[in-house]
Amino acid sequence: MWTIEPSSLGRIAVPPHVPDGFAVFCTTRDFYGRLNDDIASDITRVVRERANIDTSLTTCTQVHGKAVRKADRETKWRECDSCDALWSEAKGVTLGIKIADCLPVSMLDAERRVIANVHSGWRGAVAGITAEAIELMQPRDAYAYLGPSIRVCCFEVGEEVAEQFDAKFVDRTNAKPHVDLVAYTIDVLRARGFRDERIFDSGLCTRCEGSVFHSYRRDGAGGGRNLAVIAQ
Repeated sequence: MWTIEPSSLGRIAVPPHVPDGFAVFCTTRDFYGRLNDDIASDITRVVRERANIDTSLTTCTQVHGKAVRKADRETKWRECDSCDALWSEAKGVTLGIKIADCLPVSMLDAERRVIANVHSGWRGAVAGITAEAIELMQPRDAYAYLGPSIRVCCFEVGEEVAEQFDAKFVDRTNAKPHVDLVAYTIDVLRARGFRDERIFDSGLCTRCEGSVFHSYRRDGAGGGRNLAVIAQ
């Protein structure tokens, strides 16, 4: 079970079973999510405090596509252009994905020392962005962490979206179809060798009433962004 813990960024969601030498967490509504050099330093400071890792932060200008970029150690915060996932084999790297309902998929292979972070909305999921990141990582026995996102309870979609998913991932018990993007993603992970005991789903919905996370559907375009973080 993921836990909500205090940090200098406010409350953060932290998964279980993160190997030594890595950090994985997601910010909450306590952190607005707009980035600059000073805020990037705040994020890497939390990584250092939690895992004793000195890192630089790389994030994406996200476009709901399936492009995956490689990140290296930088001297300061870097934002990659027009991509929705990052991966790295370098030490001292923090990868950040901005989310406000889309599913963050953070992955690591402790043996090969490779990490990836994926921003998977329904468009990216259908395009295969998580599988694309796994192909670049080439993990042997990896961990996957599915962070806070809009869940099947709240992810109401039109038929034009629902029909792009296998029926087993579409709940039709409501007036309109709801898509289970988490179940879809777990299926992708299993098909590519991730063992169930190394897949850690937060179970946290960004849209539900009482959520401590930013939600685009609840707050609109002017709302904040959660930041899903993985570092080594």
